[in-house]
Parts: sequence; C-alpha cells; structure tokens
Amino acid sequence: MTIRTKLTLMTSGLVCAVVLAVAAAVTAAQRSAIEDQSRRRLQGLTDGVARLAQESIVNRDRLMLFSYLMHLQKEHAEFAFAAVSSPEHTSTIGADRPGLIYWTTDVAVRRPIKYTISTISDTHDSLSVSTAGVSLSVAGSAQVTVEEGRRPDALALKLGFDAAVLEAEIAKALDPLTRRTAAIAGAFMFLGWLGALSLSKLLTTPLSALATAVSAVKSGDLDVVVAAGGSDELGLLAKHFNSMTAHLKVLTQFREDLLHTLTHELNTPLGGLKGYLELWNEGKIPAEGPQRDEVLQTMTAAVLRMENSLGNALGLFRTGSRTGVRAPKRSVWLHDLLSEACSLFAPEAAAKKISFVLPPEDQRAYVHADPELLRQIVANLVSNAVKYTPEQGHIRLSLEGGENDVRLRVADDGCGIAAEDLPHLFTKFYRAGPDADRRRVKGTGLGLNIAMKSALALGGTITVASEPGRGSTFTVTLPKFAPQPEAA
Repeated sequence: MTIRTKLTLMTSGLVCAVVLAVAAAVTAAQRSAIEDQSRRRLQGLTDGVARLAQESIVNRDRLMLFSYLMHLQKEHAEFAFAAVSSPEHTSTIGADRPGLIYWTTDVAVRRPIKYTISTISDTHDSLSVSTAGVSLSVAGSAQVTVEEGRRPDALALKLGFDAAVLEAEIAKALDPLTRRTAAIAGAFMFLGWLGALSLSKLLTTPLSALATAVSAVKSGDLDVVVAAGGSDELGLLAKHFNSMTAHLKVLTQFREDLLHTLTHELNTPLGGLKGYLELWNEGKIPAEGPQRDEVLQTMTAAVLRMENSLGNALGLFRTGSRTGVRAPKRSVWLHDLLSEACSLFAPEAAAKKISFVLPPEDQRAYVHADPELLRQIVANLVSNAVKYTPEQGHIRLSLEGGENDVRLRVADDGCGIAAEDLPHLFTKFYRAGPDADRRRVKGTGLGLNIAMKSALALGGTITVASEPGRGSTFTVTLPKFAPQPEAA
C-alpha cells in the first residue's frame, strides 16, 4: 500500500469519525428536544384533565369529566387508559396493560367558610377589600357567626399513555431531521474524502517525484531534476536532492573525462615507444652512438610523461578536485617542446615517410605556464597531424612571438576537413571525415578536445583553418604569462 493511499485512508477515517460524532451528537440533541416537546404536550394534556376534574367536583358533574376523557381517547392515540377514583367508587376507561406510562394525581376542592358579621352602631362602619385581604372597621359592638364548609370532595386520577405510540410519534418527528442530518454528514464526509485525497496528493506528489528520481539515478540517469517549489521540508529535500545529483553528475563527468584523458595521454607516448621498440628490434637503431642516446632520451621522456600523467590522475582521485596536483608554472621554450614531440612521433612519421619542418632557431618563443598542459597541446596536435598526413607528406611547425602572447602553428598537407565538421571538431569523441577515413585512421576523438581544454586552462585559444584536399592548419594562441590552470 502506497503512502498516498495510507494517508488518504487515515485522513478520511479521521474526518469520518469527527463527522459521525457530530452527527450523533446533533441527532441526540434533536431527539432530546422532541422528547421534551412530547413531555410538555403530555403535561399540558394532564393539566387539562386535572382542571376539568376540579370543575367536575365543584359542579358535582362526574359525567363532564368522563366525557372529556373519552374525547381524549379518541383524539390522542397514545391515551390508552384512565382511572377516576373517589372514596366510594373507581371508574376506568380503556384497559390497564403493560407498556403504559402512568401519570397520577389527587384532585380535591374545599368548600369556602362563610362568615356572618352583625353590628349595632350609630356611625358608619368601613369595609375594604384588597390583595392584602379584607379589612373591617366596626365602631360599636359586633357579632360574628362562622359556618364552616363541608369536607372536601377528592378524586384520584391515573392516566396511562402507550409508550410504543409515543416512541413511534417521536421517531416520526425525528425521521426528517435524521435524514437531513445524514445528508449533511454524508456531504461533509465526501468533502472530507476529497480534502484528504487532495492533501495526500499534495504531500506525496513530491515524495513520488523523489522516488522516481531516485530510481532514475539508480539506473544511471543523473540528468533528472525534481521540482522544488515549496519552502517546507519536502521542498528543501528536493533542493538538496537536485544539488546532490548535480554534484554527482559533475563528479561522474569529471572522472569520465579524467579516464578518457588519462587513456589518451598514455596511448600517445606508448605509440612513440612502440615505434622505437620496433625500430630497435629491426636493428635500425645503432647499438652505440649519438642516435642511440637520442632515442633513449626520447623513450625516457615518454616514460616520465606517462608516470607524470598517472601521478596527476591519482592526485585528482585522492583530492576529488579538478585541479589535482599540477606542476608549478615556469618558463617553457616552445621550440624545445616541438622538437620533443617530433622526436616522440618520429618512428610513426618515418614509417609513412613524413618529414617534420621545425621553426628555425631564431624563432624561439617562451611562455610562463604549466609545462604538462603545454605538452598536451603540442603532442595532440602533432599526433593528429601525423595520423591524417598521407605518405611522403610534410608537417610544418612554426612559432610567432608577440609582446604579450605567442602563436604556435601546426600545418599539414593532409586530406583537410569539411566545412560542416569544423564547428564540431573540438567536441569530445567527434571524428571528422567519411566513415572510410574513420575506420582507416585509428583514434578516439579525444585529442583535439584535450588540446582545447588545455589551451583554455592556460588562458589561450585554438583555431583551425582547413579545406578538403588542401590540408589543415591549427593555430594556438597563448598568453606569455598564463594563469594558474583550474582544469585540464
């Protein structure tokens, strides 16, 4: 069962419980009011019987009382039994049976006392009557005669009302009120259910989105973004999740770039080493002499470069930073870097009878920067030129030093690059040219991308000019005093 279903059921149950409790209380109050109204009606009925009983005693007319009781029995279905008892006789109307509610009372009327006052006086007597009583003022003597009334007449009344009929009348009066209350309660329960559904949807939609996003991240999709529209805990959780996925994406991309760059940077000197080892195995490198020393020096530099690349990669993995462990900036003569790169790729170039044309000695230029990044730029441009230059071709390297910057050019007379490929040339894994050329020339499409990143890290740029069939020229513009690089 999902959280939304649980929350909907719990909230709906709470709302229903409250509504039912209120409806029960309202129904009980309505029933109490109707019962009270019924009691007042019966009280009025019995009070009328008592008054009529007093009148019948005063008028000595029992028939009047019994006529009224018989009338009540016909008019009121709940009036089922009546008993009128005097000291001499008891009369009943209806049958006394179980299930009756009884009302009893004694009715008595006392005859008034008669006072006779006789006076003999020459003056006028005064008599005043008020609510306070009777006041008589006699000047002379007076004689008072008292005649007491007879013993009071008394009747005992017992009235019986059918409880079932009374309950039926109460139920009949309560039925429309109960229906109305039930309808209102049902409406509020329905509204409560809609509110619970809306509330559960409002609260669980971000959770569902987060669950979906987590599942997507588990599958490797780091581009997923969760809408974080609220400022509550769920909104804060969504923001933290988006921040986490963005960080993971950056970290994953960084490590992928690092792996690709490291692979490419290891393959480049390995290709040179492989060429020299093949020449050595074929006996084309003398066992002694300056050529042997130059080859060993080039191979040693290639091994040191691979060692440096591995060291940088380990530093990047340890620190988790793109900066990693960089060599300090120092003044680097670009002519020496060009010579080193040409020596490294000399076996591959010799196999295709490609000749390198280095800048003359007087075209020396330097930059103050990270030498490793400079080597990445030069090595990748020279390697790329060797791959795409046909046999017996030429690769021309030139330097042009200005007051604040240096321009390095690598030109070949290879197959050239189509105009539609130029905007994408420095994109990672992008390889220009038809499929046949891509299969013929081995590569990963990373060299130019690495060279561009290195140039940007040094505060420079790389541009290319090329026409199909007329070769390509790559121009690297670098400031003489490059900033400390942040990324390779």
